[in-house]
Amino acid sequence: MQATLKPEPEAGHDPCTQLLVRSWRLIMVRGVECPLVTHEFRCACGLDGREVLRACCAFLCALAFSQRRRLWVNPPGEPRLTADETDMLRLIAAAQNGCAPLLDAQLSGLARQPLRAALEHSVRELGALLQARQLRLPRPA
Repeated sequence: MQATLKPEPEAGHDPCTQLLVRSWRLIMVRGVECPLVTHEFRCACGLDGREVLRACCAFLCALAFSQRRRLWVNPPGEPRLTADETDMLRLIAAAQNGCAPLLDAQLSGLARQPLRAALEHSVRELGALLQARQLRLPRPA
C-alpha cells in the first residue's frame, strides 16, 4: 500500500471509521509499534485494545499479501478518504453487518483468489471484535 495526497470523498465521522482510518494511516507511516496507534485502540477498546489492534494488523497484513494491485491510503490528518480506503471500510462493514453479497463482491475486488480466504477470515475477526466493543461501521448501501 502506498500513501497518496489524492483527495476522495469526505471521511465519515463515526467513531469506528475514525479509529480504523487514523490507525491504518499511522501504521503506514510509522509502523505497528507507533505509540499513537496503541493509544487509539486503548482509548476506543479499553483493556481489549491490544487484541483489537492485533486483529487490525492481521487484516492489514492479509490485505497486503492478497491485494490485486497497490492500494492507496492518504497520510494521517487528511480529512478525505481515498477510493481504496472506502473499499476497505465497505469490506469491514459488510463483514460486521452480515451482507454476504457485498462482502463477496468487495473480497473479489480487493483480493486475489488464492489468498482470499485469509483476508475473509481476518476481516470477519476484526469486524466481530470491533462490534463486541460497540464499534460498528454504518451498514453499507
